[in-house]
Amino acid sequence: MLLTLPVAVVTGARPRHPVSRFLTGFSVAAAAIPEFVVAIALLAVLAVWTRWLPVLSVPGAGRTVWENPVCLVMPALSLWLVCSASLTRRVQALVATHAAAPYVREAELAGLTRRRVLSRHLLPSVAPGVLQLLAQTIPYLLGGAVVVETVTSFPGLGFALVRAVGDREVPVVMAAGALMMVVAVVAFTVADALSVRQERMVAVV
Repeated sequence: MLLTLPVAVVTGARPRHPVSRFLTGFSVAAAAIPEFVVAIALLAVLAVWTRWLPVLSVPGAGRTVWENPVCLVMPALSLWLVCSASLTRRVQALVATHAAAPYVREAELAGLTRRRVLSRHLLPSVAPGVLQLLAQTIPYLLGGAVVVETVTSFPGLGFALVRAVGDREVPVVMAAGALMMVVAVVAFTVADALSVRQERMVAVV
């Protein structure tokens, strides 16, 4: 959110800029690559060739992930690359559509700076749509975690779910699936509530 959204909004507001076109092409290419391919490629580069990170993202015997936070880097980086690529492309398209709207053009013709047009006119209009895109990313993130955690051997919820399916532990599978569904429902509910509030604020203005 702190890195992907600002970049996507700024480049989406200027879709014809060379940087925007490059980022769009890169996002489309990255989003088309499966999660396990991204994880394997990162393992090959960061763990095998450069040896900056361990091959297995495990905290170690008797240790938690917070005692060995380096084990979080590989799975988090893999998930961030996959999810941010998809999110960037969709946010760019949404912002570019609103950037071509008449009210944005009128604000620019009125002599307002690009920063003011972006913060006062464009962002309030695209905020509800961006919130929905963020909520849609949550189930995608949870599904990708199952694959990425299996490839990197990270002891997370996705890895536990795969092991439970292999061991036929039905209660664990049901609990993990229910937890993922609850997280997705909460994300969509929060996004809907914030979207309604933002739309009311825009209407008042």
